[in-house]
This record gives sequence, structure tokens and C-alpha cells, in this order.
Amino acid sequence: MKKLFIFFLFLTLTTSFSQTQMKRAGLDSQGNLFVETFEVPENTFKAPTEIDPEPFLWYGAPAFQYSKNTRGLTLADLDGDGVDELLIGLNTKFVAIKGDGSLLFEKTMPGPVLYPPAVADLDNDGNLEIVINYGFSTLQNGITVLDNSGETMDGWPKSFGTTLAGNAPTVSDLDDDGTYEIITAQRVSATSALIHVYKVDGTYFNENWPYDILSVSCFTPSVADIDNDGTKEIIVAGYNTGLHAIRPDGSLLPGFPVANTGVAYSYQSPILVDLDGDGDLEIVGANHGDNSAYYVREHDGNYRTGWPKAAPSWTYAPPTVADVDGDGEYEIFAGHPNTQDGVPLPTIYGFNPDATNQENFPINKVGGNEGVITIADINDDGVMELIFGSNITDSEGYGFLHAYSVDGSGEIDGFPLRPRGFTYLNGAVIGDINNDGMMDLSLNSHTMNFGAATDSAFVTSYHLNVPFDETKILSNGYKNGNTREGFIQQEPTAAVSDLDDLSIQIYPNPSTGMLNIQTQKSTQNFHLTVLDMTGRKVFEHSDSQNKKDRNFQLSNLPPGVYLVYVKADKQQMSTKWIKR
Repeated sequence: MKKLFIFFLFLTLTTSFSQTQMKRAGLDSQGNLFVETFEVPENTFKAPTEIDPEPFLWYGAPAFQYSKNTRGLTLADLDGDGVDELLIGLNTKFVAIKGDGSLLFEKTMPGPVLYPPAVADLDNDGNLEIVINYGFSTLQNGITVLDNSGETMDGWPKSFGTTLAGNAPTVSDLDDDGTYEIITAQRVSATSALIHVYKVDGTYFNENWPYDILSVSCFTPSVADIDNDGTKEIIVAGYNTGLHAIRPDGSLLPGFPVANTGVAYSYQSPILVDLDGDGDLEIVGANHGDNSAYYVREHDGNYRTGWPKAAPSWTYAPPTVADVDGDGEYEIFAGHPNTQDGVPLPTIYGFNPDATNQENFPINKVGGNEGVITIADINDDGVMELIFGSNITDSEGYGFLHAYSVDGSGEIDGFPLRPRGFTYLNGAVIGDINNDGMMDLSLNSHTMNFGAATDSAFVTSYHLNVPFDETKILSNGYKNGNTREGFIQQEPTAAVSDLDDLSIQIYPNPSTGMLNIQTQKSTQNFHLTVLDMTGRKVFEHSDSQNKKDRNFQLSNLPPGVYLVYVKADKQQMSTKWIKR
């Protein structure tokens, strides 16, 4: 295992009142990092040596000194061996780390890489490509595309000079031609931000790009057909010019932009999801400003009934949306940086689509969260957990990675994990990076010394000691997908209509390629659609044969998780299918 151990020192301070000093990270109104101290009662938290399992991977490197990684790691199988690598920027190095700690590749970039990449098979050639934003403030900024071995693709990079690429890139097939477009924002000034849409070869998608939203832009674009008219929209926001829904031809969707007094946007990239099953998508997110809030907007930009929900103060938290209890209705989760002298405060909010609080929410704890919330059943008990970081460390510099059960029973056994450094603004991803058939959890963390010492960035992976089952992962990492589109494509947890006593079975699952579909009764009008997790259609079949059993050989599909949609006469179902 390759390890670069770079240690740092925090002063340990206690008072005569049995209080212990902690450190809290935050962003000021200008987006600058700061750290301040606060006190908690002694023994509020167990020491890392009392709770931490030994990580099986620990990788460290010098961190960028003036800012830090935001929104976590990326999992992707770049070399096609069926096992994911961990992708992350470490200062000006972009690395792909294998499960044994070795590097698949390391690529030096023109500027620091602070956001996760977008990863997809951009040109439909069977290999993944990696889209990376790089830069900071007055340094070199831009966007580039690497192939799966880390080599720069033809037509790239695109330099933005010293104007900031302060977001993650997004990829989406805007014109449904089987290849992806690349979308990113360039912060030019306080009154200008350019939204760029490129083709794979580095040329503009059409003559209408770039598009200026006339304000600072920070969050990662989200993309989907929100009004169900057959054309996708790009959802971006200006700090004070509101939410924009831009069509591929550079025109705005009617009703946009939407701006409200006291509402500002920065790093809270939204999720696009059909909360009410009407075919249109809602925009789910958070905002700060004088009227900080969690919001749901309809496809026309108007607030959904009951929304927005006021937040206690500013939050930069992105939302996570999933059906965690299998009742066919989505739930909405988002964090908040609440911290005050060791008092447990609301940290993770859970809302129903009608804006009421979910039972057992908010989660109250010491130490806030504005990072990524991953949702998975990581202890194999049949109940989902919310996995998230924290904006605090203890006085010795050990951070927190939490896992709370959605049933209100609290933090699960073995958590919080206590990695070295802050997990602030980041999160965790769940996978099987060492190919042992068991679930593991990987996260990134960093130190913040503000010039007093060299900062370090860390990647740490832990065994979860339960079998790996991708169907038990509802939302994994930033925006629940490597395209970063933020579009929740799948239906809520698989549901089967039982009209006329008809049921639909899909088996085997997992499978090496054979997909069998059986209905309890013979059906005549049959339609099958298979999508990959980016929403791309990879297989489709229709027939009018009157039969119960249908068999499909899909061994040509690469290993992964797919969304299977079946319509049989008047019945329909959707579920996840794993191709080994």
C-alpha cells in the first residue's frame, strides 16, 4: 500500500470546568474557509482509538493550501476490470487509486483540482472518460477531459485564465444522439458567469454558448427535462439573479429566471425529481441569504405548496432525495452547520414532499454538516442509514463520519468513524474497491492550518463487514451519479401493480447477462426498457406475443447497475438489475 503520512498538530486545551475545545470549519459570506474553536463537555466524543476500525487503505498527500476539496470522492471502473477506482484531486495532481493503495495513474493538472469529476462514456466507444474542472482564484483555471488511462483527449483543455471554475462539471446527452455534452460554469466577475456547453471534441454545442447569467455562479449544473416536453433544461443559478432553466438552444424556459428578495445561491446544487408522479420534475435544493431556506420549486419555477422551509441560518448543503422506506414516496434530506458550544442542534433535516418533517427528524447532534449525504443499508439490517461528515474535529485533529439509521434509533454501531482531518463539505462513497465481495466505505478529509504548517489531504477506506449489494445503495456520493446531472431517473422503490392478480418477476438478479421476465398471466402488449445509471437507454424491446415468459441475453452490457422498466398489458414495474 502506498502511504504518505503527513502529520499535523492541534493544541489540546481543557478548562477547569471539564470542557474540551473542539474546532469548527465554515465558509464566510465570501466563500472563504475559516476555523474557530468551541467547547463541549469532556468525554462528549469517544477517542478515535476507542471506536475506529483499522482502515484497509490510507493514502495521503500535500493539500492545496488556500482551499480544500469539496463534495467528496468518485467511484468508477476506469480500466474495465470490474472493480472501481477512487478518483480525487490532490492539489494539482489528479489520481485514480486502486483498492490496494496503488495508483492506476496520476496526472498533473494546470491548477488545483478541488471538485469531483464527471465520469461517463462520453463518445459511446465502450471506455469511460473523465471531465475535470481545475483552478482557484488568481491561478490557472479551466476544464479538461482525460481518457481512462489519464491521457488528455484531443481538443482539451479549455483555459479560463484566472477566472474561476468554482464548481464540478456535468455531462448530459442534451440532443439524445448517444454522445454526451459537457457543461460547466466560469465565474468571470461579480456580474458575469458564463455557462459553457461543449461537445466531446471541445467545440461548442452550438453558436448560442456560452450563456451569461449575469451574476456569480458556484453550483454544479443540474440537467433534465423538467417540463416533460422532450427537451432537457440546464438548471443553474446566479448568486443574486436566481434560478435559470436554459434550453440547449440557449433560450430560457418560460417563467425563468426566478429570483426572490433575500434569496441567494452558491454551492447548493439541486436535485431534479418527480415528487408527485405527474411527469413534470420538481427542483429540490437549498439557498442562503437573508431568507435562508430549503425549497422545492415546480417545473415552472413557482414554489411547491408548503415550501420553502426556513433554515436557521446560511447553509451550503446540497440535498439528497430517495425513497428510504419503500413506501413509493420520496424523502428529502439536507444538512445544516448548526454548532454552538457543544449543544446538540438540528444537523440533518428530513422532509416529506409536502414540506412536513419526517418522523425522527431533524437529527440533533453536536457538529453540523454541509456536505454530501449518502444513503445505504451499510449494516445489513434492512433499514437505510444516512452517511455524512461533519464540520468539526476534536482538539487533536480527528474528524467525524456519521451513520444514522432513518428509523430514529440513532447512530449505528461502529460510528462515528474518526478519520484524520476535517470531513467538512465532503462525504463518503460505498463500494467494493478491493473486490472481496464485501461492502466498504471510502472518504476524504483534510487539515486546515492556514499557513502555520503544510496541509494534508487524506483518502481512507474502511471495511463494513457486510456483503456488497449494490441494490442496498440508494444514493451514493455527490448528486447520486457520476454524470452530476442531479436527475433522479428511477421510480421510488420497485413497485408492482396487482390488478387482475398479475405479478411480474425479473430474475436472476444479479446476473451475468441473462434477463428473464415472467408474468403470472399471459400478456400480449409487452414493452421492456433498460437504462444505465446515467439515464441512457441501452436496450429496448416490444412485442405483441401472448405469453408469460420472455428471455433476453444482455451479456454485451458492461457490468453495473441498470434500471429495468416493464409494461405488460396494463401492468408496469420498475426495479434495479445488476449485471455482473
